[in-house]
Amino acid sequence: MYVIKADGSKEPFDEQKIIATCVRSGVTQSEARGIAKKVRTMVKNGETTHKIYTLILEQLDKQGDGSLFMLREAVSNLDPVSFELYVKKILEAHGYRCGWDKSILGRYVEHQVDVTASKEKNFLIECKRHFNPHRFTGLGICLQVHGRLDDIMEGAKVGNNKYKFNAAWIVTNTKFSDHAKQYARGIGIRLTGWRYEDKFSLEHLIQSKKVLPVTVLKADVSVHRYLLRRKIITLDDFIVEKPRVANINNLIRQSKDLLSKL
Repeated sequence: MYVIKADGSKEPFDEQKIIATCVRSGVTQSEARGIAKKVRTMVKNGETTHKIYTLILEQLDKQGDGSLFMLREAVSNLDPVSFELYVKKILEAHGYRCGWDKSILGRYVEHQVDVTASKEKNFLIECKRHFNPHRFTGLGICLQVHGRLDDIMEGAKVGNNKYKFNAAWIVTNTKFSDHAKQYARGIGIRLTGWRYEDKFSLEHLIQSKKVLPVTVLKADVSVHRYLLRRKIITLDDFIVEKPRVANINNLIRQSKDLLSKL
């Protein structure tokens, strides 16, 4: 039996992938195997991975674990500005000293820098949020970011700015193309994407410090938008701010429950 991926390609149905996905959502190995068996009985030959995703979510929801499984979708539901602020909060949770939305004059032109972060290096960070989580972030972004870093560093040398950047970092909610990875490794750009790379992968940075976005909450889209407009980006922000929204107590309980599962 085969399944159809988001890019239209085919691959054999793999029950182990369902088990691994369920485990990452927080269920036990035993529970994950049970879900995988149920899903397998519902999958037809030539089923899309999106349909399988929906079937897994339905089973997880029955056990109360669907929200964490939806983390990737929740991140993609952040608007671009909120995604920048979310990246800033994630990095701050990991001990980085950060700035946001800086206009910096390079040697030749002015640049808008999404996030700055200092710890082991002084990073210029480009945030690329895609609504479609299956879209690749390509080589062009790496070339653009490297050019921006180079101009700003040259600008610092001639006194146009006081920033001491020595590295670039691209953070996205999707995967990177092979060319982007090759170029970044060669030129020294750090890449953070979905399941890339190791301890700097986006899901690891999120889950290791429990920095979940408010869009993971089971709430109306209008509630999500209201919170993001008020710069309430994470579940911790939500618990602290206690905004005036419907079912606030239920949502706070949901937030604490989700955080406890990580």
